[in-house]
Amino acid sequence: MALLAVTYVKGRPGVTTTALGLAAVAPAEARPVVIEADPSGGDLMRRLDLAATPGVVDLAAAARGAINPDDAFAAGLQSVTVGDATVPVVVAPAGGAQTRAALPELTGTGRAVLTAPERLVVADCGRLALGSPAWPLLRLADVVLVMVRARTDELAHVREALAELVDVGAGSLVVLLAPGGVYAAAEVADVLTRHVVDELARDPEAVSVLGPLPADRKAAAVLGGELLAGKRWRRLPLIRAYAELYGDLTTHLSTAPSAPARHAREEAR
Repeated sequence: MALLAVTYVKGRPGVTTTALGLAAVAPAEARPVVIEADPSGGDLMRRLDLAATPGVVDLAAAARGAINPDDAFAAGLQSVTVGDATVPVVVAPAGGAQTRAALPELTGTGRAVLTAPERLVVADCGRLALGSPAWPLLRLADVVLVMVRARTDELAHVREALAELVDVGAGSLVVLLAPGGVYAAAEVADVLTRHVVDELARDPEAVSVLGPLPADRKAAAVLGGELLAGKRWRRLPLIRAYAELYGDLTTHLSTAPSAPARHAREEAR
């Protein structure tokens, strides 16, 4: 399927929630899995009351020279239930030491696991800083999804990072507007595109802008383990937005949206 890297440059736009939300709305045949690849450490273990092991270190050890990616994933996976969806996750403990140790393995000899064609791998890369160990993962990604609130200060940081992000790899660069912004997507797209063309002398289509996501505390609480999902959890505004976002991202991923994916989004409406 594809490798989707979710990251941010400034603020706290909800990267972990979005990574889990996208995997939860993906069709079963995409075989989604969320990997916590944040060099500063993971959150899902504490939020969702998961076990400390297996996790990202186990996946990295199994991925080293693995012939079958499924065997490697089996060594690191736990499962999270969101409504009627079961989402496989690879957790990382807080602190980040284990993640920083695992990333070179996963992006080196174990890269075949991250880029397995039979799966949609959603990597939560956390905050992207200069010299971050997550950069090699972004270079492997089919889509780099950079989350930001459409505010002057946060957008300024994204704009300054565009030179590195545009050149990070062969995949697509998508800026996703998080809740809490003050500018429309069209305004943000215009500013970023002009910077890409005028200052970086790059293709104007090098970056696209999607969103904004709706502010939806109930859906965020469901994905954060604070609230049980009801029967109509897919109709929550944020979950519907994730389903639409998944549909938009399929144009950048390895496969077109399948009939079940389209059907799921229609049901969410």
